[in-house]
Amino acid sequence: MKVMRIGVALGLALALGVGAAAADPQTDEANRQRQMASMRQEAARADQASADRSLAQQQNAANASRQGPNSGISAGSGGPSSSTPGWASGGGSANTGPQSVVDSYTLTFWVQESTPQMLARLGDAARNGDGGAAYNLARIYYTGFEGVPRDDAAARRLFGQAARAGHAQSQANYGFFLRQGIGGEIDAAEGQRWLKAASDAGNSFGQAQYAFSIWSEQPEAALPLLKTAADAGEMTAQALLGSLYAMGYTVAQDDSQAVHYLSAAAAQDEPGSQGLLAGLYLTGRGGGSETEGYRLLKLGAEGGDADSMRNYGLSLVQGKGYPKDAAAGAAIVRRAAVKGDAKSQMLLGDLYNEGLGVPEREEDAIYWWNRAAEAGDAEAVEAMNAVRAGNYVVGRAPTEGVAEVANASGRGK
Repeated sequence: MKVMRIGVALGLALALGVGAAAADPQTDEANRQRQMASMRQEAARADQASADRSLAQQQNAANASRQGPNSGISAGSGGPSSSTPGWASGGGSANTGPQSVVDSYTLTFWVQESTPQMLARLGDAARNGDGGAAYNLARIYYTGFEGVPRDDAAARRLFGQAARAGHAQSQANYGFFLRQGIGGEIDAAEGQRWLKAASDAGNSFGQAQYAFSIWSEQPEAALPLLKTAADAGEMTAQALLGSLYAMGYTVAQDDSQAVHYLSAAAAQDEPGSQGLLAGLYLTGRGGGSETEGYRLLKLGAEGGDADSMRNYGLSLVQGKGYPKDAAAGAAIVRRAAVKGDAKSQMLLGDLYNEGLGVPEREEDAIYWWNRAAEAGDAEAVEAMNAVRAGNYVVGRAPTEGVAEVANASGRGK
């Protein structure tokens, strides 16, 4: 029997909530992947520079053979290259970072440094007080670069060593580790101190993270740091600043600024920004087309943003903006509900109550409404009041369980 409750409305509800904006959007994995990408780019540049040197030396050798033995070319004359990437420079000392090709030992043969050799070299340098080597080794352990097993505890210790040596990026990473409890216990106060040091040194990641750390108590002080970090390309600062402009929270509402910063973060694959930008476009704000809005909404959902998953799933159920597929849409809403998103739990209850994309099941509807109500969702609280007023049974286990359900199916309405 269907639970009768007032106000079951299935419409596209693209939320612009203060709570999402006030939360720190930075995640450990996002930071890890960013540093991995940076290291790969720098390694590729070093490899290209090495290849260029090899070609030049081979050409010089050929010229020398034509010119005779007094050409001035001698074997083994290769030295450290000025094109060695910055993170391989060890803060000033040569050859202290990961390199695919270290140096030329003859005119035609190049020696490749193995990963164990790289780790040994960096480890020796770090133990001898080289802050740059400590930073590079920390990044390797943090990201698992070159297949090295990830070791957050070692990364934390080494970032700390480099931070104490005055390295701003290490100060930012060390502060982030301390505040998030990565590789050890949480120490929010000490983490904030290191983030402030990095911020004061002009490090954009440090500025963004320090702004997040003081946001709840000092939003006015955090705002200039957010702007500076966002303009420097920090994705998390762009995401938060864009949402603030969209909502008019702490700053005057400004859709053009919201679109500017959200677009920048969305271009870096930040799913929350993709979803929020979609919300602007699909509600007639920001000047974007509906087509672009639906494209961004799907990207945000695929990236795991709960709001995007809920709205994308509902759009599939309704056939709004995409070909109608109620079962697929309900499965996406369910994934967001299982992750703990209260609004998705509320919507999933509605879908079970109406039999949209899932079987019409009273116990499942009540279960998910109750989950959402316990999380504080106002609409779900209202739904549960209606359930209790109608003397429906509360507390039964849902037929389909509480995990994701593969191949979700059911009758549509």
